Amino acid sequence: MVLENLWIGTIIILKMIDKFVNFCKHSYHRPTAKLEHVFVLIFKIFLNKKTFLFSEKLWLLKFPPLSTVYFNFLGRFFYSLINLTSVIIFSKFADKSLSIEKNDVTENNTSRNKIGNNFSPWPEQALHVFENTKEVDDEFLNKMFKAYAKSNEDLKKTNFKDSPWWEELRSEFNKIFIEDKKVNKKNIINFRNDIDSKAAILKDQNIAISNKNSKIKNMVNATLLACLYHKYSEVVDLSILRSVSDSIAGNNRCINYRGQRLNHRILRYTYYLSQLKKNLDFRRDQKFTICDIGGGYGGLLRLLKHYYKNSCCILVELPETCLLASYFIKKNFPDKKILLYSDIIENELNFLDYDFVIIPQHQIEKLPNNSIDLMINTSSLSEMDNTTQDYYISQIEKLTKNYFYSVNRHKYKMHKYNAQGFYNLKFKKHWFSLIYKFNHTYQLEFLGKKEDN
Repeated sequence: MVLENLWIGTIIILKMIDKFVNFCKHSYHRPTAKLEHVFVLIFKIFLNKKTFLFSEKLWLLKFPPLSTVYFNFLGRFFYSLINLTSVIIFSKFADKSLSIEKNDVTENNTSRNKIGNNFSPWPEQALHVFENTKEVDDEFLNKMFKAYAKSNEDLKKTNFKDSPWWEELRSEFNKIFIEDKKVNKKNIINFRNDIDSKAAILKDQNIAISNKNSKIKNMVNATLLACLYHKYSEVVDLSILRSVSDSIAGNNRCINYRGQRLNHRILRYTYYLSQLKKNLDFRRDQKFTICDIGGGYGGLLRLLKHYYKNSCCILVELPETCLLASYFIKKNFPDKKILLYSDIIENELNFLDYDFVIIPQHQIEKLPNNSIDLMINTSSLSEMDNTTQDYYISQIEKLTKNYFYSVNRHKYKMHKYNAQGFYNLKFKKHWFSLIYKFNHTYQLEFLGKKEDN
């Protein structure tokens, strides 16, 4: 009897222990879960409002995947401190989702991942992994040169005049990218990879990550770029931020963060795209026309085309920049229909059947009145001389059907550009302002809807 009671008691105790162990290991309300909740509450101090933390159950917050976390100022400070300490002591990043690409960009990973992880969104969002990696063929390079040569020849017949500064850059450009009346293939393939030039469009490709920097400097800059990514999360649509990733066209080196190729320029384009998405009434599948005046090599248009897939994207630029844009766009969109200046027959400029149209500045006059749904100029109107500014504003008002988006310096600047600011632009039409603010680029941001045609 005693043994039987002892046996029963032992069984009861073992069951109680088993229940306790099961509670500690598997119950929603196990002590470790409560402890995790406390740690998550502490962690929350470092997160901005874009990080979603919520639990249906009492005191049961869980640590979210790192790819869904966005730091506030305090979080960015400690992120930088931890990462930079690791860089100085161990010469490596503490953050496993942050890395710097190799010198040869073509060796970097552009292939699709097979499974997801905590460090980057899943399924993959980064645009560059879905883009073309094959090189532009010689036939298209020859078309690019013909367009470039024709542009320069025809510009001589117009009223556009080069400043002494641009005459110097034009000569430098020819030495770099033109050889024996052909495009220098090696240099055009690497036009964003530490090209030695005075032109800002080439120099600023490698401000943060450069072969000319020390390893430590590149790692410090990479950490600051990752912090900038988190800072942008406070003002940018997260669906845009998660997907933006710079193209490998031009072979520029970037940081790789959360599976995305990032640099200063692509983050700024992210902001522009997010602003347009928030304020325009265009559907993603809608067919409409975008024109970017002074759009450089087409970096912003690349993002816009990825987002608005049926749009027709027109780039108006100097002949030299049109050459870079032609390569950049063809590399990223090899199967899209691209109209170059050399393809235009006489005075006809039928653009609606094309995905991309790349034309020199005087050809903007050939576009039909009220044909552009979204006209864009960022940071270049305020760098033009007064006569050129007046010319473009008259074209913008004539050609725009719906919206004009501008990010430009607001005041006259004498010492560098000798050019008017946004306040001096001679608007004659009625523009209803959807955005009007001084933004983080230290320029006036304006999105206006044209009220009269």
